Amino acid sequence: MVLAVLLLLGGAAVLTAGAEAAIRGASRFAQAHRISPFVLGALLFGLDLESLGAALVAAGRGQTSIAAGEAFGTIVFLFSAAFGAALLVSRKPVPAPSLEMVLLPALALATGAMTLNDHVVTRLEGGGLIGIYLLYIAAVIWEGHTAQMKAEEIERESREGLRKLPPVVLLLVGLGLVYLGATVLVDGGIRILDRTSLAAGFVGAALIGALASLDEVLLEVIPVLRGMPELATGNLFGTVAAFATGVIGLAALVRPLEVDSAANSAFIAASILYTVVALAFLVRGRAGKAVGLIVLFVYALWLLLAARI
Repeated sequence: MVLAVLLLLGGAAVLTAGAEAAIRGASRFAQAHRISPFVLGALLFGLDLESLGAALVAAGRGQTSIAAGEAFGTIVFLFSAAFGAALLVSRKPVPAPSLEMVLLPALALATGAMTLNDHVVTRLEGGGLIGIYLLYIAAVIWEGHTAQMKAEEIERESREGLRKLPPVVLLLVGLGLVYLGATVLVDGGIRILDRTSLAAGFVGAALIGALASLDEVLLEVIPVLRGMPELATGNLFGTVAAFATGVIGLAALVRPLEVDSAANSAFIAASILYTVVALAFLVRGRAGKAVGLIVLFVYALWLLLAARI
């Protein structure tokens, strides 16, 4: 059990380092070859490379419920622990993004719900989910504002540290670390699954999903504290669309997913958390400490209930 915990923590650390290096390398490569960082911002930040890597590795190793749970657990963790923390430390409420950016992820969740109705995601359904995510990306690019904020943050980070490495080398090293970290993280999850009575979907959602998304806490808290709430809310809603459609779709292409009840509960929790935050933004035009406490309560309640499934 100790080794399993060490693998989880070590995998999460390697994943985070690898993802950051990959993002910086990709940004420098784009600048050097005059590729718009705007497009990279919309794709890389929303997809959250470390969580994507963990889901794909889990699917490739036949742990499809872990893969699905990890994807939905990423949304749950981001909307509760990460965004809840940002709301609690913020000196003032976080303003809502545009109406379209708040509502568009609902389409991704609705599509995901229909796909999960039979607890199976086929390769054909996976391709359809990827198509829905591509439509979302097109809408974000058309909107422009959220993606531009993300791109500016990527560009700023690309000037920090590791300056001597060529962009392509940094990108390849980062992607290699993402794969290594994802493999170690999934190994730890499988060991815990073998040594406990926990459901595979719960291990993916509550353990791997949370550990793979630890850096998202900083991506929510720091922008809010620095007066850039658009970056935090853009990352928030972009992740819903990415992991409810694109990531699940990619994982299903690797191997058709059989989703257990624990992973399904994570999807339900993600939908509830999205609804709470979206309603606050739509009704009040902002989200404050009260919303932060509510989402943290929902997260704790889900952990308690899902662990018993």
